[in-house]
Amino acid sequence: MAPSRPELRQATLDNHFRQSTNRISKKPHPHQAEKSQSAARPAAKRSGGDRVLTDVLLAIKPVHLANIASRQKNHEYRKYRLRDGVTRLWFYETGDEGGRSAITHIAVIPASVRRTPGSVPTEPFGIGNDDFNAGRKESKYGYPIVELYELVKPVRLTEMKRSWGLGAPMGWRYVGSDLWEDRWGGDHKNRDSKVRKVF
Repeated sequence: MAPSRPELRQATLDNHFRQSTNRISKKPHPHQAEKSQSAARPAAKRSGGDRVLTDVLLAIKPVHLANIASRQKNHEYRKYRLRDGVTRLWFYETGDEGGRSAITHIAVIPASVRRTPGSVPTEPFGIGNDDFNAGRKESKYGYPIVELYELVKPVRLTEMKRSWGLGAPMGWRYVGSDLWEDRWGGDHKNRDSKVRKVF
C-alpha cells in the first residue's frame, strides 16, 4: 500500500492558483517572487517610463555619419524593419576611428517608407544604394534620410549612463520621453537652442 499523503487543497489568490499543504517548502506567490528579485537588483536610472514611439536610438560609425552629413549617403540601411510611424533616428556616433561616443545627430525619415532591395531610386545617387538594390548588403531595409539635425549639446556616453540610464546602443531602442524633451522637445520655438539643421 502506498504511503498516505496530506490532502491537497486548491485556493485562488489574485487569479493565481496555489496549493495549500502542510509542506515546509512552498513556491512563493508570483508577485512575491517578482518583488524579491527586483529587491536583489540595484535600481538603475531609467530614461523615463515613457518611450517616444516616433524616435529610435541606434549606433552608427563616424564614416557613415559623415557621408550622411555631406549628403553622399541618402539612406540608412539596417537588418531590421522599424515600425511605421517612426520618423526620427537618433544617431549614437561610435568611438571607432575617432568618433565621439555620443548621440550627435537626429535624422528625419518618412513615417511609412521602408525600402527593400530593388526599391531604392537610382537618382539621386547615394553611397550603398546600388549594393542594397542588388542584394549585396546584409541589410534588408533602407530608410531615406529627409533631414538631418546636429545636437548643439551632444549626449556623451558618460551623460547617457549617469543621467539617462543608457549604455551604448546595440541594435535599436525607443528614445525615452525625458531625453526626447531635453534634446528635441515639442516646442519648435525652443528647438534652435537644442539642434542645428544640417539639411
